[in-house]
Amino acid sequence: MPHLTNTIEINASPDAVWAVLGDLAATRDWLPGTVDARVDGTTRVCVMAGGEEVHEQISDYSTRERAYRWRHLRVPLPVRHSNGRYTVTPSADGGATVTLETEFSPVDPAATAELTAMIDAAFQQSLHGLRRWIEQGVRWDAA
Repeated sequence: MPHLTNTIEINASPDAVWAVLGDLAATRDWLPGTVDARVDGTTRVCVMAGGEEVHEQISDYSTRERAYRWRHLRVPLPVRHSNGRYTVTPSADGGATVTLETEFSPVDPAATAELTAMIDAAFQQSLHGLRRWIEQGVRWDAA
């Protein structure tokens, strides 16, 4: 099972970053391709620009640790299992570091390298969207 770690530095306090990342429905503002998001119990549902829905079970949500885990229940990717963990920690320069650790099982093991590269790029893009929203107040879909 491939394991990815994506990180980004954000010029804002860890608490300010957590206020956005910890708001599970706020993904519509910063997650590229997400046009709507809602939380139903422990499930986050993100509606993508193409109409697909991503369903994630949220667990281990901790404001104190500024972290939570997610597990895809339904995702439009060729994976059997996909899960991850977001964390926000203080950075050396007074800002915040966001780390996203992800694991997934490809449906087709022969496509592992290609799928890993695609998922890695998508998650790094999502973190750039988060930084842009927090630092500049600009949504992912703004020109």
